[in-house]
Amino acid sequence: MEWDINITTDLQERMRRIYLFEPLHELASKRQVDDDGVEIDMRMLGLFTLLYFFEMKLMRESKIGMEEAAHYIRPLLKNRYNIADERVKALLLIVKETFRPAKGVYKTYTFFNWATNDVEEIPFSFLKTDFFDAKENRQYYQLADDGLELIFATKEYFQEFQLSIHQLMLRKLLEKGELQGALRQINEMRMDVEQLHERMEKLSHEIRRNIINSETQKRYMDVLQDRNMRLQRENTEFEELHQFIVESRKAAESTVNEEDMKAFRMLLKIDEALIAVHEQHKDLLTHSLRLKEEALDAAQQSLYNIGLEQFNFDKEIVSEIVSTPLPLESMKGILAPFLNVEHKKSWSLLSIFSVQSWSDEEQNAESAHYEEVVAEEKRELYAKQIRQLYKSYMKEMLTFAENRLSWTLAEWVEHLQTHRTLSLDERYLYDFLLLCHQRSPLSKGAETEDELSMHLLADATMLLENRQLVIEEHHDTLQVTPRFTIQNLLFMWQEE
Repeated sequence: MEWDINITTDLQERMRRIYLFEPLHELASKRQVDDDGVEIDMRMLGLFTLLYFFEMKLMRESKIGMEEAAHYIRPLLKNRYNIADERVKALLLIVKETFRPAKGVYKTYTFFNWATNDVEEIPFSFLKTDFFDAKENRQYYQLADDGLELIFATKEYFQEFQLSIHQLMLRKLLEKGELQGALRQINEMRMDVEQLHERMEKLSHEIRRNIINSETQKRYMDVLQDRNMRLQRENTEFEELHQFIVESRKAAESTVNEEDMKAFRMLLKIDEALIAVHEQHKDLLTHSLRLKEEALDAAQQSLYNIGLEQFNFDKEIVSEIVSTPLPLESMKGILAPFLNVEHKKSWSLLSIFSVQSWSDEEQNAESAHYEEVVAEEKRELYAKQIRQLYKSYMKEMLTFAENRLSWTLAEWVEHLQTHRTLSLDERYLYDFLLLCHQRSPLSKGAETEDELSMHLLADATMLLENRQLVIEEHHDTLQVTPRFTIQNLLFMWQEE
């Protein structure tokens, strides 16, 4: 019996996953010993280096180099090895050379691809340069894509840092142009935010239930402080992601081909989804800040309840007063904490020199009323003048259109240029034409008296008598004067 199988399918991807761990195996083969001759686990040192750069990436720390990594890892190594401080940096340089060769950014591995019958190379980028400080002659690094993938392959990161990790992955997908994957990543971020909301609610119940002393309060306050810092960093990353999408959208908007327009529409969906998740995350940050206040209130309430339980009023106060003959001065001292604080109302003589606001308010009210009346009169006068001007324009156009069933704006403009009965350099003429097109079809008596007082075409439409004037856009554009350009219009009579 023959089986139709192909064991070489996706061989390159499988080999890539195998070679992803190859730098750690290379470090394991580099034998190094401490001052006592104990062999140093170089593979673990390489993993620690990647984890350090990963944590710095999550905390959005910049200017991180091998000296900072050595300063952080040095105490960890001294718990196990007898090694000098200068030696730690030398070991980290070996780690750096293994992950990122000095010749270039990529570390390549060669293999024979049985699927294509060809020798192929797989490039990896575990660490990449950030920037170079010429003043201090120092090179700074940051974790690259393959280094991030290696970290994720060694452990599943859930809960606290899951949203930050998804933000990092989203930025990588956007930079590579994988928009569909970016949209799925945002949906995963939305679920992360919802899970954080649920954990925040559980923490709120724990705070109300468990804070019974200052030590418990301090522990919860440290947790909330750490969470607030992380939420603020995530909020900053959300804002930078939104800015990156806006810039990408502007670049795609200027193109006209169909593929780029699809990318532009996809970026709009991604931006909309990211804004929605960001709004939920802002609510999470607000809730976290409120939890700090709840922790303080819970501690105060707990101390108050403890005080009530331990304080016996009959024994501490009543019995002390009744059983022990005390002078009146001592009685006042005992009862003072249980009495209200004295409140005394007084009136200052200096208040007679304060500003008397009633006259100003009355004067301002009268002034405001007078300004409104003046403004209304000015508007009415301006509307009356415009109505008369528009009436003259309509009269001139009807004179030209006499015995015509239809005409175009180009024909009327040519007539005006020849006979010069109207000036074509006035803005009001073009406002009149645009308003007529907007109100088309025009007819007499379509407005009430109230509308007639302010309607700018009221006097002009009175000249139409029992006819309707329909105005439609024409296909060409008119350059009437060097200053004014307008779409050509078609005027037609329509009997009512």
